Parts: sequence; structure tokens; C-alpha cells
Amino acid sequence: MKKGGNVVYHGPIGQDSQTIIKYFEGNGAPKCPKRKNPAEYILEAIGAGDPNRKERDWGEVWRESPEHRIRDEEIETFIRERSGGVSSTAMADNRQFAMPISSQIAAVMKRTFVSYWRCPQYAVGMMMLHIFCGLFNSFTFYKLGSSTIDMQSRLFSIFMTLTISPPLIQQLQPKFLEIRDLFTARENNSRIYHWSVWVISAIVVELPYRIVAGTLYFICWYWPVKFPRDSSAAGYTWLMMMLFELYYLGFGQLIASFSPNELLASLLVPVFFIFIVSFCGVVVPYIAIPTFWRKWMYWVSPFTYILEGWLGVLTHDVKVRCTNSEFALFTPPDGMTCANYVSAFLKKSGGYVEESNGECRFCQYATGEEFSRSFHVTYDHRWRNIGIIVGFVMFNFVFVFVCTWFYMGGAKRLMKKWRKA
Repeated sequence: MKKGGNVVYHGPIGQDSQTIIKYFEGNGAPKCPKRKNPAEYILEAIGAGDPNRKERDWGEVWRESPEHRIRDEEIETFIRERSGGVSSTAMADNRQFAMPISSQIAAVMKRTFVSYWRCPQYAVGMMMLHIFCGLFNSFTFYKLGSSTIDMQSRLFSIFMTLTISPPLIQQLQPKFLEIRDLFTARENNSRIYHWSVWVISAIVVELPYRIVAGTLYFICWYWPVKFPRDSSAAGYTWLMMMLFELYYLGFGQLIASFSPNELLASLLVPVFFIFIVSFCGVVVPYIAIPTFWRKWMYWVSPFTYILEGWLGVLTHDVKVRCTNSEFALFTPPDGMTCANYVSAFLKKSGGYVEESNGECRFCQYATGEEFSRSFHVTYDHRWRNIGIIVGFVMFNFVFVFVCTWFYMGGAKRLMKKWRKA
């Protein structure tokens, strides 16, 4: 269209704009140079932006052209087909969106993946944080042995892995809020796609990145610490690592979904994290947690089950051998050996005893299972813990949708319905 709303061309553009260029050239416009932008060529041909230019009236040229007549005939045909033999009920289109939900998901998903691909600093930052934290953890607890202090170091190495989630959450939240802000500012009012579509894309686009990043952390962490080399232990640890990645992803997006901005979302992370990490049985052992918190907070913390899964597997079938400084020394009564004197105690409390130069040396733990039981950890619960963490992951992602719906106006609609009722 040119100034005044007059149509100068209406029809197909063609490959590389060849159809529309041939139309203008065929009606007296200068030939379009090969490297000329077709849009600029057309604007120059019709004199757009130059009120002093006196050339042909391209609106009149269009009205007298055969292309105009063909276009009018096509429009008349469409009108006859729509009005002939079709009831008003059948013609009614009450759809909220022009495209089905599957097409919306495919288009928005592709756009989101491309957007992430064009932001390499985000992916590189995520990967480097995993690699650095994994190496820092592994070389802090490099080549652990089987002494009592080494068992404690296994626990602290696992706990250190859990503490990498806050910076990772604060890294992912701005991306989630960026996608939400784009939708609310530009695309919500135009009804291009449903709000749930961008939530799905924001979750799915993160999954491959988190799987790769979690695997890199696992490689950097697991082998240098000298955890069990059997495939079942390594496979279970990797699987729990993937669930841990999905958990903090959903947890971070859940907090962001009801936060109005990045600042509040970032401030809420340590508030929630302090409750999750304080009652998982490491900062305060299970038996020492105050009764009020032990009755419920210990059980609702997801880190309780991640910790139990990892510690139970990574101490299973590990024989503990105390160093000289870790033994408790005592002398048995006359006429009794060390084994006879403490046999009843060992059956009840675990550990083992050695005799050296008439003196008994008692080690608190004989196996890794005995150590893990002191932290309320059971190896037999390993698959139960997997199922519970899957439940936590599902809960987080479901409530990402719920909280987003409330944030997008769902609460106001509920209030209106409640008032009308």
C-alpha cells in the first residue's frame, strides 16, 4: 500500500520476491539491481517517502492490471463458497487460537531452543559451574579410604553436591522470567498461543542442558573421590544425579513462577533452601533434630531422600578400617579376651575390636552400613528414595503451571466466580 491507503499490489511475492519484482518492472518501474533489497526497491519504485516525486499512480496501475482482476475473481469465489450451502452454525469459529495446541507447542519450542542456542554464555556458564564444583568437590575429598573419617568425608562430599543447587537455581530463574515477561508484554494480548505453551517450552528446553551438565559433574566428582567402581553403584548415583538436576530445575522455576521479578525470586531461594538443607540429617543428625521438626520437616525435605539414596549406596559393602588415632583403647578383665568381653556390645552397637599387646582396640564401625545407619540411612530404601524424588520432581513441575496460572490472572477469575456465586 502507498500513502492514503491505496493498494499498489496484492498477490503472491514469489521465490526471492521475483513475482512482485516482475510485476513492477513489467509496468514501467526501473529494473531491480541484483543486490538490491526487494523491499527498498518497491518503496523507491512507488515513490514512498518522497512527496515531491511525480510519477505514475501505482494505485491506478494496480486497479487496471490483469492481476487485480484475477484477485477480485478469487475473492468472489471464496465468498460464494463460504456463503453457499453452509449453515451459520457450521461457519462459526469460536476457537480462542488460530492453531491447534500441538502446532503452538512445536513452534514455541523451536523458537525457545533457537533462543537458547543463540545465548551460548548461559550454557557455558552452567557447564563451567558444574565442572568447577565437581572438580572442587572431588579434589577436596580425593581418593577416600575406608577409615571412620573417610566415611564422614563421603557424607560431606554428598552434602557438598547438594549445596550447588542455590547458585544454579539463581542462574536459571532469569531465563524463565524472561520468557514469561515476553509473553505477558507482547504475545498474551495478541492470542498467538496459550500461556501453558511457553511454560512447557521453558521446562523442556532446559532438560538436555541439565542432563549434560549433571553428567559432567558426575564424571568430575565420582571417579576421583574413589567411590565404588561397580556399575550398579555408579549407575544409581548417576540416576539420582539426574533426578537432583530435575528437582532443582523445577524448584527454581516454581519460585520464579509466583515472583514478580528476578530480585524477589533470587531472595526467596535461600529462604526455602535453608529449610530443605537444615533438616535433611547432616547439619543436625536425625536423632538430634528437635522433636517438632523431626516429626515432619525431616520427612518433607527432598534432600533427606537424595542423601539417603546416595549415602546408602556409596557405603554399601564397604569395610571400615580405623586408623590408630580412631581406636578406643581399653584393657579387658583378667581371664577374658577382648572379643569375649565386648561381644554382646558389638552385637547391639556394631563395630569391631582388635587385641594388641594385651590391650583392646575398639573401632566404632565395622562396615559402611553401620556408619550410614547412625545417620538414619538404610541401603534397602534406595529404590523407594528414587520414587519419592520422582514425586517431588512431578510436584514441582505441576505447581509451576499452577502458580503461573495464578500469576497470569487465575486468582482474579476465581475471585470473580466466587463473588458471583
